[in-house]
Amino acid sequence: MDSLLDQVGGAKFVNHTVSEFYEAIGRHLSSYEICDHRKQQSRQAQFLNLALSEQPEPDRSSRASFLARGLNPALFDALLEYLEERLIELGFPWQLSENLVQTASSLYGGCEQDLSIAC
Repeated sequence: MDSLLDQVGGAKFVNHTVSEFYEAIGRHLSSYEICDHRKQQSRQAQFLNLALSEQPEPDRSSRASFLARGLNPALFDALLEYLEERLIELGFPWQLSENLVQTASSLYGGCEQDLSIAC
């Protein structure tokens, strides 16, 4: 069975969708905020690609934990909402969309988030 990442079209799809999300919110940001959001965009794309891939443990958890430390929780939640709706809009089954969001949320929730290095 293909990984969730493969089922949605791979890293190219995830990276493009994360870029779309930041383009949409970028219209409402100052130039200072845009710089910070570029870091978030990169980390969120990396995190989602990792979360949805079939990486062996403990490599997956340690890398995810590192990436999660730099994610802004509110932006991450907003991105997951955007991604879930975007998948449905593109005709993916709602079960796949829901499973993807649940998988990413679960991995994110299991990571220590005490340090925010990219916000």
